[in-house]
Amino acid sequence: MYALEGVRILDLTQVAIGPYATFLLASLGARVIKVESNRRPDTIRGPVQPAGEQQMKQYPGGDPGERPWNRGAYLNQRNRGKLGITLDFATPRGKSLLKRLVANCDALTENYRAAVMDRQGLGWDALREVNPSLVYLKLSSQGNSGPERDYGSLGSTLEQTAGLASVTGYTDGLPLMTNETYPDPAAGIVAVGALIAALRRVKKTGRGQFIDFSQRELTAGILGEAMMDYALNGRVQGPVGNRHPWAAPHGVYPCQPPETLGHRGEVSAPGIVRDAGSLPDVTGAADSTPPPASPAPGGAGDSWIAIAVQTDAQWSALCDEMQSPQWSQEPRFATAAGRWRNQEELDARLAEWTARFEHRELMHRLQRRGVPAGAVLTGRELLADPQLAARGWWESVTPTEIGRPYPFVTAPWRMSGSPFKPSTPAPCLGEHNDAVYLDLLGLDPAEYAELQAEGVISTDPVWVRE
Repeated sequence: MYALEGVRILDLTQVAIGPYATFLLASLGARVIKVESNRRPDTIRGPVQPAGEQQMKQYPGGDPGERPWNRGAYLNQRNRGKLGITLDFATPRGKSLLKRLVANCDALTENYRAAVMDRQGLGWDALREVNPSLVYLKLSSQGNSGPERDYGSLGSTLEQTAGLASVTGYTDGLPLMTNETYPDPAAGIVAVGALIAALRRVKKTGRGQFIDFSQRELTAGILGEAMMDYALNGRVQGPVGNRHPWAAPHGVYPCQPPETLGHRGEVSAPGIVRDAGSLPDVTGAADSTPPPASPAPGGAGDSWIAIAVQTDAQWSALCDEMQSPQWSQEPRFATAAGRWRNQEELDARLAEWTARFEHRELMHRLQRRGVPAGAVLTGRELLADPQLAARGWWESVTPTEIGRPYPFVTAPWRMSGSPFKPSTPAPCLGEHNDAVYLDLLGLDPAEYAELQAEGVISTDPVWVRE
């Protein structure tokens, strides 16, 4: 039995945080119904009329196809395992239908700006009258109260307002983003726990509740150490690059590039053994440029390893692996303080040694010695990573309008008594209208036809219909 089997969730979220959270809930067995308006579908479906090369990369093979709104890579990643319907709930009939759906669901998730649902007469106060046991999860950038409650944002701006960007980057440069809109997936995972906790309370009391979730607060909470440093010591922490406030060596160091990118022939997805040359390029950007013979120590090589020594025992083990070169035995490197004061030369010396090895090989050698080290893997290498494959982290799914299997990520946990539910492809726009409206709600076929004719529900965006 799946952990959330029997739970039904109405998903009004878009873009990243909400779709990722509800994907995880679907993988735990919840029946998730993704609701979109055919006037404003989820923007993560991708641009309808690609304007240039960068937009085209959002489609597999760079091909938008006849219905590009069903082919976006992000859409197909974050919405697997869900049913998909369309509903224009700005109309009176749409509002009525949404309330009927709420009456048949255990939870609702949305990430509109603060006042949107209340303005439509579909906020928490209105919907709990329809379903007193409803769990209403509101995901927002700033939270549902305070002077900035109506502000909107993306993960790329939340890193700034939450303070994360103030400590990422290099000491002599501008603040840098993580480049992966970190607040979105991090908040998505935490939101799963909040919703499950609320569902558990419903099971005990029969009463639903409103969850006011702030992405900014989640992200700011990661900076607890930096905030305490200022509160206690009056110091404002800034970016330190790849270095550590007191430990050395601590950074990334060049390595020999792998002989074959992707480690040909290894398992890249459950049940699929792929040659690296056949691995799908989800972005459509082929990289055929051969790597240089070897990266220059300290330069912009193609292969890197991260090494983070924090104790004398780890330093000693690293020296043993290097066969104790004469420079490593100098008194100035004997203590943590000495290594930190002399880390410029230490890094240069260490880079000369790491440049002789392939990054995975060296990672394994150092880990066996007890030295914290990790190969810096590219997306291509991750697809063929033996550890991820052994964990069953990849799931092979064939998106409906793409027609070929792709490896997609699963959830980052495993439960001994509750397996993941195998994903169905992300729904095409309005793909499950019949199943939800006719079967779940039991609409009369004549009424269903009227709703289609009026554009309240549809399987095409409104600009196609018009």
